[in-house]
Amino acid sequence: MKRLELSEEENRTLLEMGIYHPHARTRRRAQGVRLLGQGMTLQQVADEFDVHLNSVEHWRQCWVRLGLVGLYEGRHSGRPPSLSRQRQHELGQLAREEGGSSGSLLRRWLERGRERLSRCTVRRYLRRMGLHYKRCRLSLKGQRDEAAFERAYGALASLRAMARAGQCELLYFDEAGFGPNPPLQYGWMSTRHTRAARSGTHEQRVNVLGALRHDRSLIWRMHDKRTTREDVMAFLDELANQAHSAPRIVVLDNAAIHKGEPMREKRQQWEQQGLYLYYLPPYSPELNRIEILWKQAKYVWRRFRYLTGDSLRDEVRSIMENYGKAFTVNFA
Repeated sequence: MKRLELSEEENRTLLEMGIYHPHARTRRRAQGVRLLGQGMTLQQVADEFDVHLNSVEHWRQCWVRLGLVGLYEGRHSGRPPSLSRQRQHELGQLAREEGGSSGSLLRRWLERGRERLSRCTVRRYLRRMGLHYKRCRLSLKGQRDEAAFERAYGALASLRAMARAGQCELLYFDEAGFGPNPPLQYGWMSTRHTRAARSGTHEQRVNVLGALRHDRSLIWRMHDKRTTREDVMAFLDELANQAHSAPRIVVLDNAAIHKGEPMREKRQQWEQQGLYLYYLPPYSPELNRIEILWKQAKYVWRRFRYLTGDSLRDEVRSIMENYGKAFTVNFA
């Protein structure tokens, strides 16, 4: 066989194609043709890529006849699809409307008298349609007043703009509890052992009251006992008594301990001191930014360890004291 002659430009092009082309078989063909141009025999190239001798000869002929175009991956007829386009659309609609695991979807699919599929086929089609298998979440959207939610959303946007301009201080207030067990979560562990959390250990909790300012600084207080209305009022009293050059607007939800006759009486006093309360509409936790901080503190920043007593208090105190240093939240 006559040696394959390659110009310097062809050799450079084949080298780049053999490295950067997205299709593996096209990269292999380019590398094989380049090796033939360097003087290797068909058998040597076949041994190098662990393919049949006839395959290398086919690469050579395609190069001689068509050049670079002959090395590209052509269409393969392959196995016919298990589902028609109409059936694929129907499967996607079933997944969007009812959800569930691939096994439960397959069961309902067969109950409709449709084609028998494997779970792998169901997953492949759903991924192809842009669907992903992920954890569901609880939603309160169906229970809230959407008009009130939109008004609150716009009002908070205006308050944030005023806070950035120095016309007010905006604080997001709420309380959170930390038990001996961190919330159950995924984590790395050995194959033969599963990390387990102890059950029935809610006798001790460390509770935190916090106010997250618009500049992401945090004012917080920690205590062991159950949080009451009196604790909330004492915390707001402290906010009102602190020196501040602009009005302070505290955003909070409609929890029972945030409302009531004592709170209404104190509210007049706080307003005289420049502290104003803004109550969010019911079922709108996503409008209170401190909820994101509590979620990070419980699910990300806490260690997955059972802690009680001083150890639990030290853990929570460390998280709160290091917020803004070791622990940060991006609200973009």
